[in-house]
Amino acid sequence: MITHVGTVSVFVENQDRAKAFYTSVLGFELHGDEPIFPGAQNRWLTVAPQGAKTEIILYLPDENWQHYQQVVGKLQALTLEVNGLVDYVNELKGKGVQFANEPEVQPWGTFATLIDSEGNRILLVEQPKL
Repeated sequence: MITHVGTVSVFVENQDRAKAFYTSVLGFELHGDEPIFPGAQNRWLTVAPQGAKTEIILYLPDENWQHYQQVVGKLQALTLEVNGLVDYVNELKGKGVQFANEPEVQPWGTFATLIDSEGNRILLVEQPKL
């Protein structure tokens, strides 16, 4: 029986820069930061919102994952749910975070697209009030 999603990957060019962005700017918890294998330069670097089970791997594409190098700096298949989206966007802007769009209301929720330290675009979504 599957109980939850374990990890999702966001592909990055610089793991240290991405780690700083996701922990210091977005406030995620650092769950792990270890070499993928002894002597490896790439790290198994995982972060998550406080209390979340699902982790985000900040993955530096290596020779085994070269096909993912083309997605660094693009819209990622990742949505982060937030409360108080407009206030949160303003808070992040105050920390220097750039956005691809201002908060936009849709029938399925209000969203904004942040641009992370690697140029990746991540959707922030607030569910509609019922």
